[in-house]
Amino acid sequence: MERLAKEKQERLQSILAQLNDHQATVEALRQHISVLATSLTELSMTVGATKTLKELKPDTEILVPIGSDSFINAKIARPDKVITGLGADVAAERTADDAVKVLEARSAELERAVEQAREELGRLEERIEALRPEAEKILKNAKEEPEG
Repeated sequence: MERLAKEKQERLQSILAQLNDHQATVEALRQHISVLATSLTELSMTVGATKTLKELKPDTEILVPIGSDSFINAKIARPDKVITGLGADVAAERTADDAVKVLEARSAELERAVEQAREELGRLEERIEALRPEAEKILKNAKEEPEG
């Protein structure tokens, strides 16, 4: 590094700092996309379950998961009604059809968020790929310069 001119050293340090920042953001975006994808899968399963359950007759017995691969027998009292979360630990009772509409709207929002995150990820990866050659060029030139 001592062979690099001061301005080239500063430029290299700036590029490396940008690359580190971009890489950290890329990782955060990838994690965010993963969380969104998990939420989309859960919403899809909920919509499917709601559509299936609304067709059942009252007092139909079902198995309800309670965790750790354990289930309890239960009877559906009102298959045409679903309680859905509104946010901030508040929920509301809706018809099954309204619940499906709400859940599908949430799914569409999440899909848009995933698309936006993927676009941002693509822009960052392009920026990283644009910065790397410049850093490599500076380092290559430093190795080729004769010691003074």
